[in-house]
Parts: sequence; structure tokens; C-alpha cells
Amino acid sequence: MKPLFAFLLFSCLLTATANINGQDLTLWNKDTLAMANTAATVATLTAEEKKVIQLINLARLNGKDFLKRVAEPYIKQNDKDDDDYVEGLYTLLRSTKGLHVLRSHEKLHMSAAHHAHDMGSKGQIGHVGSDGSTFTVRIHRFHKPVHVAEICSYGYGDALGIVMEMLIDEGVTEHNDRETLLGKTFLHVGVSIKPHKMMEFNCVMDFAVE
Repeated sequence: MKPLFAFLLFSCLLTATANINGQDLTLWNKDTLAMANTAATVATLTAEEKKVIQLINLARLNGKDFLKRVAEPYIKQNDKDDDDYVEGLYTLLRSTKGLHVLRSHEKLHMSAAHHAHDMGSKGQIGHVGSDGSTFTVRIHRFHKPVHVAEICSYGYGDALGIVMEMLIDEGVTEHNDRETLLGKTFLHVGVSIKPHKMMEFNCVMDFAVE
């Protein structure tokens, strides 16, 4: 695991690319999958970007099922069983159930895509754009909600790897990424996965209440 770089109150997780098998979503019933797949008809998102939102929503709807069907297999496959951060994630997932689903927001997607392209093309990391703008300023160029957050991950281009590494939140004492993904605060999300000059891929997720 590469070092973690934290910026402001939100974190940016650096991870080495791993070989991850695709997640079998047939373990859930069709109604739950449909409920979680809030971005299914959003034409501007790629299949992996839609799956990022769906996986997060599956965890929000039933953390215990997500733990058994997604988190534990991923963690065993990637030899993270002895990671101190894993047990904290397990505890949170066991108590997570019935949260509202996150819904894709086009303007947040535009903000996330702008930053993912900016960081990726320049080989940079973090929440501050190459023009020096903070993530709050950047998001407000596209959308003007009061309360916003941002998560960035590096090294993974697949939805499963992105979501799991954000949830494990290794190296982050306050677990900001995990709490943003599984908290009650935010209603809308924009997701963008782009190539990265140094880390192969980067994913930016922008969140808002309004």
C-alpha cells in the first residue's frame, strides 16, 4: 500500500493496482439490485462508474450482506485479513442497514470528471486543482450546494477495487472516506474514473446534500 495523502478534512487514498475479480451481483435479489442501481439510465456515466454507485448503495441498504458477499471475499483475496482498519469496517458494516440510496447528479459528475482529468493528465494527486482551486470552489463552479465532500482514489480502474479501498480507508484515523460513503449526510454523488499519468487510474467522487 502506498502512503496516504490527506488534504483538509477529506482524504485521498493512494493504492497500488491489484488484480481483482469482478463482483457477482447475482447474489442479491433483483429488487435490491434495481434499488441500488440509481444511475442505471444515466447516459454520461461509464459502466464502472455506474457500478461504483451501485456497490456503495448495496452497502448502504444492507451492510451485513455487503460484508458477506463483497467485503470479506475481497479482503481475503487481497490478503488484508490482518489489516487493523478492516475490523473497524466490519463493525460499521454490521450496523449499517436501510440508509437512503445515493443518486447520481450530473453537475457533480461534471465536477468530478473535471478534477479526475486534471489530476490524471498532469500526474498529480489531491483535492486541490492544478489552478490552485480547492474542491469546494471547483464543485461550486458546476453546482452550488451548501455542504459538499470529495473522495479521490488512485491506482484502481474497477468499481470493486475503488469502493473497497475507500471503505477500508487505510491510514486515515478519522475514516472520512468511510463515513462519507456510509453516512446519512449526503444525497447526491458524481463519479468519474479517468486515466492517470502516474497511477494508471484515478477516481473522483463529489458529494452534496442538495
